[in-house]
Amino acid sequence: MRKLGMLLLVTVLAVSCTNFGEMKTFNGTEVYYKDGITDAQVEKLGKSLIESEFATGETKSVQFIKEGNTYVFKMVIKDEFLNDASLEKSFQYMPRELSNYMELPVDFHVCDNQFNTLRVYKLKDATKSIMAKATEIRYTKKVMKEDAEKLRDFLIEYGFSDNTNEKTVELDRENMTYIFKLVLNKRSVENQTILSYLTLLKNKLSTDVFSRLPVKIHACDEFMNTFKEI
Repeated sequence: MRKLGMLLLVTVLAVSCTNFGEMKTFNGTEVYYKDGITDAQVEKLGKSLIESEFATGETKSVQFIKEGNTYVFKMVIKDEFLNDASLEKSFQYMPRELSNYMELPVDFHVCDNQFNTLRVYKLKDATKSIMAKATEIRYTKKVMKEDAEKLRDFLIEYGFSDNTNEKTVELDRENMTYIFKLVLNKRSVENQTILSYLTLLKNKLSTDVFSRLPVKIHACDEFMNTFKEI
């Protein structure tokens, strides 16, 4: 769950209350849980919070509960980040990230410091993903799974994806144009060699993957927000 660590700076401590359930602490992060959640599930979640660098020793609070057949991960957020549009894609993807790791259907709730839900992100609405070796390919509802699978095969054959270097890309579509998003350092897109490589990649995606339909490449930050279109 390496993506969860990116939300480190937006979280905060809950105000103490006896209604939050049982509590275990994992490297400074308080994990509250209630009936329906097993100790083994809490331990697995806590391990993931540490491995993803979400739990870094600073005090913050989350809650893990069960509502019917669905599990809910609640995260207390600082007020100033609630309407931060740059975090929206990360929030939208969290149900998929949590569900994949926990091997359970998990929704994601952004909450105030009493664990009152302020915003809900459901697994059924979350961006889907497949893996191309160590590259995570996210794809939106506008993209067919077959397109994502063709992209996966191409990235492996092209040498973009390997078993060592972890990368995140996203495939979207606007009308007849495919949008290939990848996380890059902002300085890198000023390098002419890299720009030439991305231009070649864009052309290859069009001809070899998407039947010569137009393709745009978006250079994005770690939250998958576009800062340059190629």
